[in-house]
Amino acid sequence: MRLKGRVYVLTTVLIILIWYFSINWSKLQEAAKWSRNADDEVSDFVTDCDNPGLFKSHFGCCPYKHCPVNHFPFHLHSGAANMVAAKICFNNTIIMGGINNNAGQGLNIVLANGETGAILRNKYFNLESKGPKELLAYLKTLKPGIIVLLASYIDPTPKLTDEIRNIFTALGSTMVKSLKPRDSWVFAGAYGRKEASPFEKLIRYDMRSNAYEDWPEMAEVIGCFPRISETE
Repeated sequence: MRLKGRVYVLTTVLIILIWYFSINWSKLQEAAKWSRNADDEVSDFVTDCDNPGLFKSHFGCCPYKHCPVNHFPFHLHSGAANMVAAKICFNNTIIMGGINNNAGQGLNIVLANGETGAILRNKYFNLESKGPKELLAYLKTLKPGIIVLLASYIDPTPKLTDEIRNIFTALGSTMVKSLKPRDSWVFAGAYGRKEASPFEKLIRYDMRSNAYEDWPEMAEVIGCFPRISETE
């Protein structure tokens, strides 16, 4: 009887195991399929990002789109709440934020050579702790052919004077004059361009619609900035 009892128990366990795997086999197959598809998507993503075209590529700063020849891919996003810092990528290279950990509160600004794409300067300006003189002096170094990329973090407006706003307007900004405290703002423009820049986004601070209670959602622009010829 003891032997029969053991056989009965083992048979019962075996039947339960077979039933369990038969029920979950389809789920396991679906999971494997999903894993293969995910690997394929990552592979495709890396391939897209590593398509160099005219300029070198960098996986950590893919603009998620192909740019025409004689265009610089870029990716800007403002800080999110007071937790995620701003980020500026240009020519598929992270310049500020991200792994560099060099973005800060206020306005993060990168200056690039519009002909070659070389980075000239990058700096953040905390207008809560400092006056506007340093930012104004920085902007007054601009010359024709320089691309300006900007991403805000926390609050871009303290001590943002009319003179500074006018400089950004001259760079192609149509939103800087209406910028208010705690707004999220990103912008890419160029010195000497008369037309408005298409590369700008502003997310208003509004307690009724803020994504993060006291903070609006992240503003983001991904695009292809046209190369500026020396003859322009």
